Amino acid sequence: MKKFSKSAKKQICNIAFLLLLIAVTLTVLLLSYKELNFGNIIAFVKNSRWWLLILSVVCMIMGIIFEGLSLFTISRSLGHKTRLLPSFAYSSAYTYYSAITPSATGGQPASAYYMVKDGMSAGTASFTLVMNTVAYIASLVVLTAVAFAIRPQLFLEFEFWSKFFVILGVVIQSALFVLLFLCMTFNKALKKFCNGIITLLTKMRIVKNPEKWRNKVEVEVGKYADCFMQFKKKPFVLFIALVFNVCQRVVRVLITCCICIAADPDAPFWDIFVLQSFITVGYTSLPMPGGVGVFEYLYVRIFGLIFADTAFILSSMMVMRTVSYYLSIVVSGIITLAFHTRLLHRKSRGDEPQEAPLLECELLSVSDIAKEREASEEKQNEEHA
Repeated sequence: MKKFSKSAKKQICNIAFLLLLIAVTLTVLLLSYKELNFGNIIAFVKNSRWWLLILSVVCMIMGIIFEGLSLFTISRSLGHKTRLLPSFAYSSAYTYYSAITPSATGGQPASAYYMVKDGMSAGTASFTLVMNTVAYIASLVVLTAVAFAIRPQLFLEFEFWSKFFVILGVVIQSALFVLLFLCMTFNKALKKFCNGIITLLTKMRIVKNPEKWRNKVEVEVGKYADCFMQFKKKPFVLFIALVFNVCQRVVRVLITCCICIAADPDAPFWDIFVLQSFITVGYTSLPMPGGVGVFEYLYVRIFGLIFADTAFILSSMMVMRTVSYYLSIVVSGIITLAFHTRLLHRKSRGDEPQEAPLLECELLSVSDIAKEREASEEKQNEEHA
């Protein structure tokens, strides 16, 4: 019997943990709300306008497409002759693995894996994902700012824990954005600060291998610093990536709008849009696969402000969650599997693409950075001599 690989075992564990989390969440909801049952959900779907339900599915697919367009634009700007369809496969891999791993930690490595397997150099893949991460975090900040600008009074009506999760999400995303900005613009000062913290923790005997952590700081901060140099050369690329990421966030929010208005034509569109935006920033920042548990809590509490019918809230939540999360996992998983199978067939035929040559903008390893510094210092010493 063939043994599972380490990555396959990890994926099975992630899926098993996700299923357990979903089971616990559904059990709590079923025990807490008698209005949550299949009869109410089926009645909700039957009484909804079918074309809006289909439009919600289209919005889910468009989310994957916009992510792919962002990756396509960035990688092309770096000089790699990326094709459009494989870019959607990279996006699907990101969506699928982000959905089943805590804090969406599996998304970037999965995308990078398929980029490299498809012939993109590791440096270009890394650069592309770093740039896209900056645009993604910025898009969440933009979405939250727009929500506060449109309906600030709605947030003030939230109960304590809903406010807490939303504020926590805003703080985390804003902190990440500031950190990325510091990495890009004040990288030397940030490296000194981080190395000082590492030295302090080493003296306190909390960190046992300081060089390992210093190397990590050098690489991670260096990635964003190098990206900033590319931003300055092609600032319009970052703007386009930001636009695609904002579009991705908007169509994801529109899923809820379509579903609620499908069942209730008089439902307030902008209130739904704003409330779902708050929910998005509240659950995406927490280390739970797909925000399972937190999303459901926020949805029920927050949408209770504009809908009095608990059965309507719970049914719309289940339909929305099915489209935006569960169906998204299925669609992105199928696309990822199809692309993976295609790569395996290509490998079996012996025409597996070779990794692309390094471009001028490729990221440097720690050893390369050290060598460059030594060469620069030697050159300066020779000039002074």
